[in-house]
Amino acid sequence: MSRLPHVYLRPPWADSVIELGPEALHHLSKVLRLGDGAPITYTDGQGNHGQGVLTSAGAQRGVEAIEARPTSLVTVAVAPPKRTERARFVVEKLAELGVEALVWIETERGEGRPPSQDKATSWAVSALQQSRGSWLMEVSGPTKPSMLDSPVWAATPGGGTLPDAADAVTLMIGPEGGLTPDELEVAEAQVSLGKLTLRTETAALVLATLALQASGRVLPDA
Repeated sequence: MSRLPHVYLRPPWADSVIELGPEALHHLSKVLRLGDGAPITYTDGQGNHGQGVLTSAGAQRGVEAIEARPTSLVTVAVAPPKRTERARFVVEKLAELGVEALVWIETERGEGRPPSQDKATSWAVSALQQSRGSWLMEVSGPTKPSMLDSPVWAATPGGGTLPDAADAVTLMIGPEGGLTPDELEVAEAQVSLGKLTLRTETAALVLATLALQASGRVLPDA
């Protein structure tokens, strides 16, 4: 049996039937060709999730539960890549992994500009639905590295191994030209990702995966 379609329903939920956004409605009715009474699962992106049915008026709510927020919170701070499709990759893949927040950072050697907030949120929502998660990744910025929440672990050549898991950590990934010594001063740890030179978006994905694995959130049977 195939998995049920998973949709994001913007909170707050005040009624028994929640109106669907135009993108979700198009995907369910036109792409998947679902009709009234088709079962779906849904979430508000704040831990609440449930199983209901699709109706002409929206999503009819059913049995619901809440998924606790992870105790180890991961924020990824990234210098935006120059090309839109690469920035989209960063948003979508980090959101699929379950990263709590993405912060775009302004760096001295950075050449890219962050996508609009609406675009980034739309990409995060799509990734949430794809991964069937219950928590929507927050996207913010741009901001300076000096404004990031501590502790900060920075990816940089010549760095060391990943520190022990922390209750909350900010992972910093610079642009293709690298982070400057001044920008690295905010980091409590500098982490090497190996001998190969990775693109910004690849480094962000690798470092996030390592941090999530260290905290026990990415496991073979998870």
